Amino acid sequence: MGSSFKLEWGPAICMVLIELFTTGQMLLTKVVVDAGLFVFALLTYRFFLGAALVVPLAMIFERGKLKELKLKAFIWIFTSALVGFTIPGLYYIGLGDTSPGYAINFYNIIPIATFILAVLCRKEPLDMRTLVGNIKVAGTLVCVGGTLVISLYKGKVLHLWPTNIIGYYPKADGSKIGHHHVRGTVLLITSCLSLAVWYTVQAQMLKVFPYKYWSTVCTCFVGSIQMAVVGVIMNREKATWELKWNMSLLTIVYSAILNTAAKFVMISWVVTKRGPTYPSMFCAVSVFFTTVLDSLLLGHDLSVGSILGMFMILAGLYLFLWGKRKESVPLGEENLKEQMQFQSGDENKKSVSNV
Repeated sequence: MGSSFKLEWGPAICMVLIELFTTGQMLLTKVVVDAGLFVFALLTYRFFLGAALVVPLAMIFERGKLKELKLKAFIWIFTSALVGFTIPGLYYIGLGDTSPGYAINFYNIIPIATFILAVLCRKEPLDMRTLVGNIKVAGTLVCVGGTLVISLYKGKVLHLWPTNIIGYYPKADGSKIGHHHVRGTVLLITSCLSLAVWYTVQAQMLKVFPYKYWSTVCTCFVGSIQMAVVGVIMNREKATWELKWNMSLLTIVYSAILNTAAKFVMISWVVTKRGPTYPSMFCAVSVFFTTVLDSLLLGHDLSVGSILGMFMILAGLYLFLWGKRKESVPLGEENLKEQMQFQSGDENKKSVSNV
């Protein structure tokens, strides 16, 4: 019973927790970026600390496995860090140019792009002649439709609760980059497409080097080096890289523990259990969390379009996950369950007639 529950609901619970972690990191990052924190310094420290936190787990549960890291595996790890860490780092520049409620919507580019890539690479089965195949496609399209509604249709502004309850007002000098809305949109799209590629790369990397703890350590460490190189090229001022006891340090620690170390270990496990498309579909959950909390805590408007889009996204997610669940249960097993239910029904009828 316990093992079947873990197999059935474990991946879904992991992904919901990951999206909660993502929501918290999104809001914290917006605050510190508006305050003037250099994005690549934040990401460099975050990934390095994330790698350090997972090392003890790797040494305990995967002792001696690091020596199996060969050149082929390292190439996949380097690629994973590039498309999963370095290029998606552009997302946080786009976040500084826009708002969390706007930026999080682009996460829904990830499911359809991941789905298409997984189908093309034959990592995701798709048979359009079956009901399950059509439902999976319909769910993906409804998610994307919800994102388009949120992005293109605003409608009436709703006042469902007090907004900006923490009294957040960005500093003028830190938020000046927020005027580049077009640039921010381009960077958000680029980073999300890169993350879509990452899910497929992650699945392949785990085939070559199937150790989730050491692969997380190596990927985070390589990602921190990549981030540091790019960051130094962009800004060599010593003050930019200094750490202080403030909100920036809290954001680094939070994102390193929950949104790097825990997140990538959990995603590695989910990918091995459900495939590369499954985790990406839960990006829709963080859209819901972030849109609500962005309005409640940071004071951005909540409109009819955002509410309608969120419901479409959640409906699409439900359709896709229903299709995945039906697909994961073999037809013979499903028929066997129905037959057992039918037989038990007949036995009940016989017992009643005998009485």
